Amino acid sequence: MLPCHAQKEIVKNNSNVGITLSFPWINYYQYIDYDKKQTNRSFGFFGLGISGYYKKGKDKFSFNVSNTEDLSSPISTNKYSTKEIQTSIGCSYFELIYHKPIREELFAVGGFNFTNYNFRVESALDSIKSYKKKDQTLGISIGLEYRFNNYFSVAGMYRPALASFETDEKYRHLINIELRIDLDFKRKN
Repeated sequence: MLPCHAQKEIVKNNSNVGITLSFPWINYYQYIDYDKKQTNRSFGFFGLGISGYYKKGKDKFSFNVSNTEDLSSPISTNKYSTKEIQTSIGCSYFELIYHKPIREELFAVGGFNFTNYNFRVESALDSIKSYKKKDQTLGISIGLEYRFNNYFSVAGMYRPALASFETDEKYRHLINIELRIDLDFKRKN
């Protein structure tokens, strides 16, 4: 009789803490256009964000703070227009989200957010003043994240508003595609 050798599998419970730099580059908004007094949609580019995260194994929890704009070009910093009245929208949001693996490199992302929709009117006319209007909402954050490796990923996120502090019962959302870079600070095995 041959001796049996038990195989011992060591399960490492890797955990780490770090920050994520996010670049929500493509943004699609549904918001209230206070100049036209109606719901409007806008597509634009640019955003920056930072988050702190905790990873344990493949699961990840993060608290994100980001700001997005509706610039008309991915490389433009100014909107050039000959219009006398020009409007723009941007968002700043805070969210707590959970990243759950679906497959090796694909993650489902879900959580809650607090979002400020920042509507701006810029007027070149003396008879109409420029102004800003902020709508604050509570909502959910859901999406998919594809991880290229331990540091780089791309995510598609949908952030619908569930409740508005404006009590106007108007629907608002932000949809974006963003590049994310994870920077680990402390790793435990």
